[in-house]
Amino acid sequence: MMITLATLSARTGHTFDDHLDRSLTIPVLDGLQAQGDLLVIPAVLLGASDWRPVPPEGLVLLDGVHPHVLVADPGTCLWTDGLDGRSFAATAPVYLMHPEHGATGLAPGRYVTRRQREWRKTVELPVFD
Repeated sequence: MMITLATLSARTGHTFDDHLDRSLTIPVLDGLQAQGDLLVIPAVLLGASDWRPVPPEGLVLLDGVHPHVLVADPGTCLWTDGLDGRSFAATAPVYLMHPEHGATGLAPGRYVTRRQREWRKTVELPVFD
């Protein structure tokens, strides 16, 4: 099934910035992905934890200046909080929405999310995007 920004927006109520073309089809990828200040890392093994289904309106994975929202069809994705971010396991394609960056599609699999950081000689700083 081909998903567009317009489809995701209608499904969830989340919006995108005006500069993004709502008719764009979102590719679904299974590798490392970055969306602004959020990194999504494929995880080979995730330990047992308190797994919960992603709600229909989506799940905010990271909210710096703008939220990164994970969207999944019912029954296809579980998530849990980890020590350094949220993890999720998807049995079907899922989508990561962001008002400025649009959306990215993630292939079925297990993923760990991390916040991007900037390194300076004196201090490590989080990136706010």
